[in-house]
Amino acid sequence: MSKIFDAYRKQTAERSELSADIGRVGTVHLFPAPSPRQAGDFAKLASQILALRRSDRGTVLAVASSVAGEGASFVSYNTALILARDYGRKVCWIDANFLAPQAKLRVTDEPTFADLLRTPERAADLGRTVNPLLVAAGQDLPRAKNLIASRSYADLLAGLAVRFDLVLLDLPPMLASTDTALMAAATDGFLLVIEQQHLKWEVIDHGLEALRDKGVQTLGAVINRRSFALPKIIYDRL
Repeated sequence: MSKIFDAYRKQTAERSELSADIGRVGTVHLFPAPSPRQAGDFAKLASQILALRRSDRGTVLAVASSVAGEGASFVSYNTALILARDYGRKVCWIDANFLAPQAKLRVTDEPTFADLLRTPERAADLGRTVNPLLVAAGQDLPRAKNLIASRSYADLLAGLAVRFDLVLLDLPPMLASTDTALMAAATDGFLLVIEQQHLKWEVIDHGLEALRDKGVQTLGAVINRRSFALPKIIYDRL
């Protein structure tokens, strides 16, 4: 079962924990419909994310896997759908993975993430008719990613927090790029997606420590389970 500790509201330097089991998700394809069990788990995760909402503006959360192929995009996408459809929140889901952008995410008249990095003021015009709004990475995102370290990235997130109740950024894998920490540090919190078969705790802990050193507020982990080979106590300790 999924569980969450409302550590997001703590103002201390204690390590926060947020854990949820999502079940088997398989390979990410933008995106197969979740099974009934998955849909129930996504609904639980969505309700838990709502408990993290800020009262003064929208909440911006970063989501990434530890390595590629663990289902972070599938998890964040389906959670965004439920937040918009079932909870009536205005939601923006952004493909911010410059290492492997979603090729099947069709570019519409809306600006891409790369466009928004260059002109953050365009966030004010986003999502007037679509909810959730899906923002494509843009073919030139790798060339625009140098702006992540600039003021324009912070301005963009601030603009999105005014326009939307919840913003979910789908980031590159934590262990694949140091830019993931930089991007996540500017958000309200980071959620790590881990596939059980890929679990190597010492590697994951090292990656999370690097994120904390960059000022990232790690909310916790979503376990994408493909089997139940690990003892239940492992899940309880996440």
